[in-house]
Amino acid sequence: MNGLEDKSKEESAAGFRILDKDLFLYLLDLEVKRARRYQNFISILLMKLVPFPKEGNGKNFEACLQTLTNVLKAEMRETDILGSIGTNGLLALLPYADVSAGRQAKTRFEKSLDGYDFKDKGYDVTVHQFCYPRNGTNTFDLIKKALETEIHDSGVMT
Repeated sequence: MNGLEDKSKEESAAGFRILDKDLFLYLLDLEVKRARRYQNFISILLMKLVPFPKEGNGKNFEACLQTLTNVLKAEMRETDILGSIGTNGLLALLPYADVSAGRQAKTRFEKSLDGYDFKDKGYDVTVHQFCYPRNGTNTFDLIKKALETEIHDSGVMT
């Protein structure tokens, strides 16, 4: 069991939950089908903790992940869904958010994260936005885009 799965159980008891990969992908698939049927939009934000080379060797990862989670809890709508797909970060599924609304949420998250000491702990936080149907017309395309961004993540890409 990884750290994000452990956090999922802890957060669930506190009324807030980071969904594991299987449940997040299931709900994403349902939301994509709903968006297709009712011609709505979905935005997905990928918030990733990127370690600085040779700084700390990831020893502050859990503390940074907890801070990231707390900031997101304060900024997310009740309808937003927070999950993990095995990355060094989190995905936020924003139902009914078009590109503009997703961009506003991304900007709000970035501004909220600016006040925290991630850099002092050896990490940077990148935030990437994807939107249905602009960046993919099905669940697979959206996840593929997120994973490609993760692989190429050397800075902020949108």
